[in-house]
Amino acid sequence: MLLGMCLLGSAAASNVSITLNPSVLSPELLGTSVTWTTTVQGQQGHTYDYQYSVSLNGNNQIVRDFQLPNSFTWVPWTVEGNYTVTVVVRDVTSPPYIVYPPVSQPYTITPIVTQQGQSAVNTTSHPLVALFSAGPCTIGHQIRVVFQQNGAQNSFNTNAVPCSTTSENFLVAGMLPSTEYQMHWQEFATGFQNNGPNLNFTTESLPHDFPLDEQFTVNVPPSQHDEAFPIVLFQFIPDIGEIFQYWPAATDLNGNVLWYHPSEALITRMEPNGVYFTISNTSWAEWDLAGHQVLGTNPEIINEQLTAKGYPTLDCFNIHETRILPNGDFLLLGSRDEVSTMYQGGTQQNPVDILGDMILVLDHNMQLVWAWDSFAHENLAREATLDDLCYQGQAGCPSFNPAFSVANDWLHSNAVQYTSDGNILLSMRDQDWVQKINYANGSGDGSILWTMGPYGDFTILNPPTQYCGNPAVFPWFTHQHDPAFQASSIAYEVFTVFDDGNTRVEECGGGDSRGMILYVSEQARTVYIDLAADLGQYSFALGAAQQLTTPGNNYAAFGNGAIFQGVNNISQATETDMSGNIVYQLQANDWSYRIYRMPNLYSPVLP
Repeated sequence: MLLGMCLLGSAAASNVSITLNPSVLSPELLGTSVTWTTTVQGQQGHTYDYQYSVSLNGNNQIVRDFQLPNSFTWVPWTVEGNYTVTVVVRDVTSPPYIVYPPVSQPYTITPIVTQQGQSAVNTTSHPLVALFSAGPCTIGHQIRVVFQQNGAQNSFNTNAVPCSTTSENFLVAGMLPSTEYQMHWQEFATGFQNNGPNLNFTTESLPHDFPLDEQFTVNVPPSQHDEAFPIVLFQFIPDIGEIFQYWPAATDLNGNVLWYHPSEALITRMEPNGVYFTISNTSWAEWDLAGHQVLGTNPEIINEQLTAKGYPTLDCFNIHETRILPNGDFLLLGSRDEVSTMYQGGTQQNPVDILGDMILVLDHNMQLVWAWDSFAHENLAREATLDDLCYQGQAGCPSFNPAFSVANDWLHSNAVQYTSDGNILLSMRDQDWVQKINYANGSGDGSILWTMGPYGDFTILNPPTQYCGNPAVFPWFTHQHDPAFQASSIAYEVFTVFDDGNTRVEECGGGDSRGMILYVSEQARTVYIDLAADLGQYSFALGAAQQLTTPGNNYAAFGNGAIFQGVNNISQATETDMSGNIVYQLQANDWSYRIYRMPNLYSPVLP
């Protein structure tokens, strides 16, 4: 039970009537959109919030934690069966909150196809996404969908799922608008492959408002090796002076749109099997490729859980990151501030507000299991390297104490990664640092295991002989984005990072952002710079980095997210070889938080 709540017994609840009703009566086919609405009667003038969950075969999943409104839209498309949908209502008029007994309704979802070897393809609410259904297949095998444009040579695959005695269903995404495709199921195992009949599907046109005036330009054309990563994922954000609009979209290598999120949102990355997350200061949600919300929570309910576990509370979510951990938990960031009269220029007469961050780990039901608070572990006396500030309402800044018009942007954490040893990598842009945090698979104390960056714990084995500005800063990434370990060997780990370079550029009086690949020995605390590619432009913010490795080829891709080019604001998907030469570049006429190259929308380049 969460702090500040009590469960109301059935006798005390007799004055309140709670009903839960679907918009479409049971049974219904897979893929049907069902809106569940809760009605509370008996307490006039009271305020309520609502938690919705769905259960199948005894496995319960909270799909939206306590919040408004009193309805939730559910689109079950993966598996047929007899479901139970449940709502828990709380009276939150005043603490302690009253929790009413759960109210449930059964709901039967029926399959589109029932026989082994059968298949069907149907439209979804997304004009570029199809729902493909295949019949049951042989236990121990796997099944996926193979699709290709009519007349094209190359084909694409969805994610594969284990065969079962139920139907197998897939959202097929990554298709051009107003184009005819063929698709079929493919059952496979070691030494076995069987293909179903081809079915035709024609996508619809893009909506008239998809992204307003969005234009793509191929600056450097792709080469044959780029066929292994044919999708470019943009995460468009509003430029200075433009209409406030976020819009994620994926294109082919020529800038033709293949997919988009069907409403304005900021996403962080694609996760395996075609799920992704949207995040704002006030909400967090998981989505499928058709744009159906799968899960959702909010800072208010997370704060109740933080308080119950003895942690400080959030001001809001930190919008920069969400990841799925190997055990199915969720890794994300939160933001909070503290007023100081001792640090970073604060005095008794003139206190300052300092923005810090939290790391949050939620279980599959979005319940808090572990948290980390920067104010408990970082050095408050160490100011941001460029004295970065946030102003009330400024884009890219979190909410903070309304008594202050400006706050010290102390850390600006912008990426987290679960590492192979069970800890957490944290990128703090305004410190020019990447740190490893002691998570220890949930048992860690949050202590800082090491710091990488200028004046950190690592030594560069091959510092450049030519440099400008401070030689202790120039070789390192500064104000970085998207640092991550990509792969490992016995001798070292491969580390990629987008070096925005703000501190370096200021010290040098100019310069470009760099795409970097480092060979890291954590044990020896050494770094070897394998690549520090000059990307030809200065991206003062945003950015992404990844390795593109195929048999016989090794390249790197970087997202130059926020570039001023004359009077235009642009972003660039830039690929380099390992000598730093730009070998492919696609440009968009909007900024993009991150830009990733992907083999398809189901198996993104990790991490």
